[in-house]
Amino acid sequence: TRQSNASSPSTSTSTAARDELARWFTKIRTRAPTLPPPAERFERDADAGSRAPSRAVAAKRALDALGASLRITSRTKAHENAHEGDDEASHALVPEVGDELIYHCVARTKDFELYSTRTRGVPRRTVLANDACDVTRALEVMLAAMSVGERWEARAAWSATYGDATAETRALDVDERLNPGDIIIYDVEVLAHNPVSVVRVREEKDGESKRVRLKNGGWARCTKTTTHPGVGWETPRPPFEVTIEYSAYVVHARKSAENNENVDDKEFIERTEVTFVVGDGRTPLALDAATRTLRLNEEALIWTNYGGFGTDASLMSKYSRLVPELPSDGSDAADGVVYKLKLVSMRHVRDVFNDGSTTKTRVELGQGEFPADCPMQDCTVRVHFTLSTATTSGVRTDLAVKYDTRTDVALKGEPYAFRLGCGAAPEALETSIRLMIPKERARVVLDLTLGEKARRHGYGAKNCRADAPGAEYCAVDNALATVQWDVVLESFDAAVNWYKADVQDMLNEALVIKEEANALFKTQVYELARSKYEKTLSKLESLRGLDEDDFEAVDAMKMTLGLNLVASLQRLNDHVSALARVNKILESHPDNAKALFRRSVSLLARHEFNAARDDLFACVDADPSSQSSIAKQLELVKRAEAAAAAQAKAAFGGKL
Repeated sequence: TRQSNASSPSTSTSTAARDELARWFTKIRTRAPTLPPPAERFERDADAGSRAPSRAVAAKRALDALGASLRITSRTKAHENAHEGDDEASHALVPEVGDELIYHCVARTKDFELYSTRTRGVPRRTVLANDACDVTRALEVMLAAMSVGERWEARAAWSATYGDATAETRALDVDERLNPGDIIIYDVEVLAHNPVSVVRVREEKDGESKRVRLKNGGWARCTKTTTHPGVGWETPRPPFEVTIEYSAYVVHARKSAENNENVDDKEFIERTEVTFVVGDGRTPLALDAATRTLRLNEEALIWTNYGGFGTDASLMSKYSRLVPELPSDGSDAADGVVYKLKLVSMRHVRDVFNDGSTTKTRVELGQGEFPADCPMQDCTVRVHFTLSTATTSGVRTDLAVKYDTRTDVALKGEPYAFRLGCGAAPEALETSIRLMIPKERARVVLDLTLGEKARRHGYGAKNCRADAPGAEYCAVDNALATVQWDVVLESFDAAVNWYKADVQDMLNEALVIKEEANALFKTQVYELARSKYEKTLSKLESLRGLDEDDFEAVDAMKMTLGLNLVASLQRLNDHVSALARVNKILESHPDNAKALFRRSVSLLARHEFNAARDDLFACVDADPSSQSSIAKQLELVKRAEAAAAAQAKAAFGGKL
């Protein structure tokens, strides 16, 4: 055996070589895959201290960052005079972030073709923005670096295409013929790039706003190009009522069976005017979303790859649709749907409390601008209104007029004047008035079929006085379903402008509101009192740069309002907030007897007996004249502590 081994060195050498080769293969198989470097963002450099690179430079850096995973094999220049290093030409031709690119693309492997826009005859569109981009990372980087008219060919590794993390976030559809590791060969030509606005297409699903995933992969996308600017600043939102004028078409690119040439099979919708409530589901999702971005009289071209109503659209909803689904066969709009859209009018409809109980509809525009000319702050307003009620709700409500300020003998034809925030009108009406401008006419509807959620905003609620006009017609009655006010804001006294007024004017305003809050507190309308104390205190706490005299006057008012706010919170059984507020007072005034006493009240309510007792002793030291009232409070602490101990003993039965 020794002779055999010794006589065949080539055998042992070949065995060692095979073992070495096997170890090398094992090492290659088990090593971590080579990943491309992190994708460079195309946005401007966030570092204010450094100069952000030009768009062309940023695009080139992103292209270089992919390294060997994206290799450009052929380039055809857009203009012969655009030479290498010509920065001015590069700046002019390279697309900007957020531009929409229109391009032809043929994608294939060495064995088969994945898709070809040239075969279909319709170019593709994409937007260079993370939320709206729907191409592979390699193709995105190519398009960002290409000028209009350029044509590139490139080989992209799997790690830069469907193996990149963006493929999953963009929900790209992977051809079933592809295998991980396949090389994708792109032939791309940029036809145009234009600045657009990206419109987010969402649907409400399970109480959440979610993106719409298409049947053939990718997300629903939408872009807007304004062709005629609108007026004003406000755009419609749910539940605004709008009237739009639109026309639409969708292109189905197909091959002719006779001569194998491209044929455009178009679906048209002639110019039509429709009225609907934003978000009511009677228009396609993309059209509804685009409408929300328009200003009054604005005209725009809308492109979207989804002309449907959402994945949860019910069969019954088809009968109430105002705009048909495109394409009509329910398929994905691979080549896009184009809408020509104009916002003709919009009626302001607001869900006042965002709970569906109260809606305010603007009937006639007033004088001024919203919200600058609205009585947002507590002030005196003068209104005329008609009160109507019904025992049913909905569009077929049979309303009966019950009260009109114009015929109220006590008012003698004058508008009803009252201070906001004092319970002189139901919260539904008062809050709606705060959203009106002078001479505006509005309709406010309270849907009492929603139960307590709605009743707390109407007559009979704790924050509405019993003598509020119309209250006698809206007593708590289970049969009453709808309360409607047709109201006109005649005028209001503007509140003090806390950004421009003198300190003394601010203090006078604070004094008026404090007295109103004190009156509400005495009549046990604690919630409104709390609100007035809190808002006024917040304004005073925001003042800065006061001189010594003004500081002392403001500090005294803050102290009074703070202590009254604590008392209101305690009456509302919100002892956690009361403690937070009184602790803030004691930080700057540790010997204030009233603050110590009121803190002891909240500590007692939380069964912190020792701490409550300590505060009462400190209160005696700070104000010896209060001994009699403190003695009574100490007795309350003693009895409450004994009661708590007896209750604990009864509950545990001597087990502890």
